Amino acid sequence: MCAKWIWYPGDFEMYHNMLVHTRRQAYGYSFPVMWKIPRPEITCSFSKHVSLPEDFIITVHTRGTGCVDFDGRHIGSVNTPLRFPAGEYDVTVTVQDTERFPAIYINSVFLDTDTSWTAHFGGSARRQAAADPVFSKASDDPSVFPFRYKELDFVSSEPVDGGMLYDCGTENFGPVYLDSSGDTGTIHLYYGESREEALDKEFCCLREHIPAFTGTHTCMPRAFRYLYLCTDTGVLPGLRAELEYLPLKDKASFVCNDEKISRIWDLCVRTFHLNSREFFFDGIKRDRWVWGGDACQSFMINRYLFKDPGLTRRTLRALLGKGEFTQHINTINDYSAYMFIAVQEYVHATGDTAFLKEIMPRLLKLYHFIVSRLDPDTGYVIARPGDWIFIDWADLDKDGPLCAEQILLYRVYLAMAALSRIPLPVDEDDIQTGKHPYALSGAEPEEKPDIPAVYLSRAETLKEHIIRDFWNPQAHAFIDSFTSGKHHITRHANIFAVIYGLADETMRAEILTHVLMNDNIDPITTPYFKMYELMALAETGQIKEVQEYIRSYWGGMLDNGASTAWEVFDPAHTGTEHYAMYGEPYGCSLCHAWGSGPIFLLGRYCAGVRETSFASASFEVAPQPGIYTDFEASVPVGKGTVTVKYHDGQISVYADIPGGTLKWNGQETDIPCEQTVTL
Repeated sequence: MCAKWIWYPGDFEMYHNMLVHTRRQAYGYSFPVMWKIPRPEITCSFSKHVSLPEDFIITVHTRGTGCVDFDGRHIGSVNTPLRFPAGEYDVTVTVQDTERFPAIYINSVFLDTDTSWTAHFGGSARRQAAADPVFSKASDDPSVFPFRYKELDFVSSEPVDGGMLYDCGTENFGPVYLDSSGDTGTIHLYYGESREEALDKEFCCLREHIPAFTGTHTCMPRAFRYLYLCTDTGVLPGLRAELEYLPLKDKASFVCNDEKISRIWDLCVRTFHLNSREFFFDGIKRDRWVWGGDACQSFMINRYLFKDPGLTRRTLRALLGKGEFTQHINTINDYSAYMFIAVQEYVHATGDTAFLKEIMPRLLKLYHFIVSRLDPDTGYVIARPGDWIFIDWADLDKDGPLCAEQILLYRVYLAMAALSRIPLPVDEDDIQTGKHPYALSGAEPEEKPDIPAVYLSRAETLKEHIIRDFWNPQAHAFIDSFTSGKHHITRHANIFAVIYGLADETMRAEILTHVLMNDNIDPITTPYFKMYELMALAETGQIKEVQEYIRSYWGGMLDNGASTAWEVFDPAHTGTEHYAMYGEPYGCSLCHAWGSGPIFLLGRYCAGVRETSFASASFEVAPQPGIYTDFEASVPVGKGTVTVKYHDGQISVYADIPGGTLKWNGQETDIPCEQTVTL
């Protein structure tokens, strides 16, 4: 293995999560996050048993301070050359860093730092050290996230009211550089996702006011399509900008006979690239935070576009944090539930049991936190002080227990049952403590003979209660609340009942007719929950409605000049009404990750590709062309790619991995590796 910087698992994510959530600005001032932000440990010890054939001199590089031990004896300081004698002994490097997080780097003939080292702090168990191949030189700094940069070109620059309005033509994110000779007076820079926002000095969300200077000033990276530059004296400095990005490679594509769908695909891909950063962001202008619900959809989209496991793992580590849980993820009950679904789907698709072993203690802590706040009489999720029962921006009847929350709790139990069946790697700490990795705590004994059965029993009991209390046979639908007496029906709980398997076939048919296809039920306006609704429609065989909605809704954004997918789109709005949200004229994010749902929908349901066994050892291709007369899709699966082509009623599938099954028009056949199958 080549030398890498190493650190305690999770510290890299905790540190960059801390930076991400303390950078947000609005209207020229800091905008602190409203949930607990964990910090990395200050001190960490890194250890390895070595057998060295000869004496040699090595330097332990670190950004902090510390010392080196041989078999428990202090030898000397880090960051200075030290003599390592020939022989067999334990090396321990203890580092403290109060500004970043402890990390070390060694690159020598006989000893390198890599993941064969262990890391621990205080009384914690020794863990396999974490690393990233991108940090492989002594000059690298893991506290600086490894973005790449490229110069941006402006499609136009227009004089406006003594200043200059620059247009990039599309949404971007990155730093702006100003070059001044000092005669400008104060420089004013306004960032806009729209032309109107950039020119609105009073309500423009992102802005900077820079005192006169000579030389080059670098502005912090921000989101923009438009930049409006003006000064106190009318003398304008030079301006240039860069795109800050990760070099993520698309592993998916989709084109069809409808050119507008291809444009919608490109719109969604660009949106998703811009929001795929240290973690999956919600939006690049507002909030630039990591929200659990948004991230859960991003995990799904990631599997059908990049299939980048590192981004998913980083985001889950950031969201699950460290220490005891004192509030829900992002303070939102439903976002806590999504974490279990996300981990189960990630591990099922990748087979990453090492990550599951790492993250399971956090999931168990979150599970016990959720259970501790249930109503003791009903076992239902209820609002406790500090909780935010969200689900969606919609008029839900939140009196008493909310049906949608209970269905998510049902899904949590199922996820825990599925995860607890997966054998985990065993390390020395497991052997020494004898603790079962899925042991329940609380009222139950530390080990159960059949832990999955415990979770399944809880799921089944909860399911019975949900149907008893929330299913309205006369309305053929689930109601929001049974305590208010309103019998209010929204789409949300009914959608969850379909996609999370709580509704049986009869219920699904009734929900389709009386809720999903019923125009008298209030429509969903956010792309966030619309993705779930379109999944429910696809699951009930309504692929044409899904395709038509993608064209009308996301196509409507295109028709209104969108270069990226918006947080919300209301076809009834006109002009600047599209930009308003949260009581602010430009509060709507015009580059929001949850608007990238068509990537998942087209790959999963139109191309029909999904993994059907653990670690994607087998997969299914069950295409649904719907209204498309021709389409071609590439979809990542496991460590390979599946290409699906449809033309003149004929399906052809090629896969560069084994384990595939093609299902088409009542026919079913194997997909041999690296051979085209046509039906």
